[in-house]
Amino acid sequence: MKKKLLALVLSAAMTIGMLSGCAGKETTAENTAAGSREPVSEAAAQTTEQATEPSEKEVVSLRMIMYGDMTSRREEFFKKDFHDAVLKDLNIDLSVEFLAWGSDSTIATMLASGESFAVWNIVSAFDWPSKGYLAPIDEAMIQEHCPNLIRIRTENNGFDCVKYENQIYAVPFGCKPYAGRMQTFTVRNDILKQVGYEASEITTYDQLMEAIAAVREKFPEMRILRSSGAMINALNSEISDQLINIISGTQFAYVDESEDNDKVYSLYESDAFKNLCQLNGDWADKGYIQMDELSNPTQGAADWEAGNCLLMYGTPGALIDTSLNAVAPEAEISLIKIGELPYLKSIDYDWGFSISASDAENVDRWLDLFDWMYKDQDTYNFCVYGVEGKDWEYNEDGTINKLVTDSFFDGWFMEAMEYNVYAPSLSKEAIEVYENNDNGSILSKTAGFSFDSTPVSGELAAMTAVWTEMLEPLTYGLLDYEGNYDKAIQKLKDAGLDEYMAEYQKQYSAWYVANKQ
Repeated sequence: MKKKLLALVLSAAMTIGMLSGCAGKETTAENTAAGSREPVSEAAAQTTEQATEPSEKEVVSLRMIMYGDMTSRREEFFKKDFHDAVLKDLNIDLSVEFLAWGSDSTIATMLASGESFAVWNIVSAFDWPSKGYLAPIDEAMIQEHCPNLIRIRTENNGFDCVKYENQIYAVPFGCKPYAGRMQTFTVRNDILKQVGYEASEITTYDQLMEAIAAVREKFPEMRILRSSGAMINALNSEISDQLINIISGTQFAYVDESEDNDKVYSLYESDAFKNLCQLNGDWADKGYIQMDELSNPTQGAADWEAGNCLLMYGTPGALIDTSLNAVAPEAEISLIKIGELPYLKSIDYDWGFSISASDAENVDRWLDLFDWMYKDQDTYNFCVYGVEGKDWEYNEDGTINKLVTDSFFDGWFMEAMEYNVYAPSLSKEAIEVYENNDNGSILSKTAGFSFDSTPVSGELAAMTAVWTEMLEPLTYGLLDYEGNYDKAIQKLKDAGLDEYMAEYQKQYSAWYVANKQ
C-alpha cells in the first residue's frame, strides 16, 4: 500500500452522542412528514388526566439547554408558544437555549461554576456525575412524577443506562428501536438495483465489495461511503471473532460482548484494529474512502443529503427515513448487515435530560415538565412540529404536512412509538420491520457503566492527541498501516496507554462485580 500524504485536522468528536444523536441526525417517524393518528387507550387517557391537572405550585424559573441551531422560528416558538403553554399548565417560567454540537466542555465549565439548568446528556459519555456536577434523581420520584414518560417508554422504562454508581443522573427520553446502531450499512438500494444487486441479498464482505465495484463502474462520480469511523462495527464479523461495540475513536478500551467476564481489551493493540486498518486501506486505495473524512468531515454528510452517496453507517431509523426523497424521489433506503453477529443495544435512549447539582431543589418541577411533554398526542405534536395551523397541518387522510422547515424539539430525540407518525409512502412491512428491530438483540454488558477519567486525565489528553495525529487516519485507511502502525502504538504507550488501561480495568471490574453478578 503506497504511503499517502495527509493534512490532519483536529476532530471535535462527541463520543456516542455525535453518532447516535447529532452526526447521525437519525430521521425518525415524527420528522418525515407524517402518518395517521392513533387513538389513546383508556388506561393511557386516565394516566394523562391524572398527570395533567393544572399545577398549584408556585411559579419557578427554569433554564433548559439543548444542542443544535436556534433558527428564527425555533427561537420564537420557545420564547412564546412553548414558554406560555408550560407557564399556563405547570407554573414553570422556562427559558430555552441552544449550544452548538461539541459544546460539552462549555457545559462542563458551566456546571462546575454552579449554574442552574437542565441539559441534554448521555450519562456514559461524560464524567459529569463523578465530578458532582449533576443532581441525583430518585427513582421513586420519577415513578411519581412521570407516569406518561414511563408509559411511552414501554420495555425501555428501566434506568440502568442512565446510572452512575447505581444512582440515576438523567431522565431518558423517547422510545424507539436502538439495537444495531453502526452494525449495519445504510444503503441506497435503488442504486444497487440499477447494477443488479439487492440489499437484502448482500450478507458477506465479498458480496458487498462486488456490489460496490459495480456501482463505482456505473456511477464513477458517486461517493461510496460516508462516516468511515463506524466501519469497525459494520465489519465486525470480517475483522474479529469477538463481538465489539465501539462508540468513539477515543474510547481506547473495549469488552468482548460475547464473553461472560469483566475482561477489558486495548482497542488499538487488538487484532481487530489491525485487520480493520488493512481493510480500510484497501477501500481508500480504491477511492471508496476519501481524504475529506479528515480534512472536511461534513462533506460526506452533504453528499449523502444531496443524494450522491451509496453507503453510510446504519441505524434502525434508516428503515423509515424518507428525507432523501425530497432531492432524490426515487431513493429507496435499506440496511446491509454483514455476517451473523447479533444486534447490540448499548443504551435504550438517544439522549436524556440531566439536572445540574445547583438546581437539585427543582428536580420535581423538571420531572413534571418532562412528563407533560408526553402527556398526549396533541402535546407531543406541539413539542415536535410546533403550532398546528402555523407550523403544520393535518392532511385529509390524517397525515401531517409541515408548513415550516424549522425544528422544535428534534424528532429523533422525542420519538415515542405510541405517538409516531409515518410517511404515507412507507409500507406496513417497512414499519413492522422497524418497530420489531430490537427483537433478539442483546443489551451490552457495559450498559450503565461510566468511566471516570479523572485519575488518568493527563494520559487521556495525550492519547487523544495521538489518536488525532495517527490513529484516526489509520482507522480510515488514509495512513499507510505497515509504515505507521508500530509508531502509533509506541506513541500511545508513551502517552500513558498502559496506565489508562489499568485504571479502566479496575473501574470496570469493580462495577461489573457490583452490577453483573
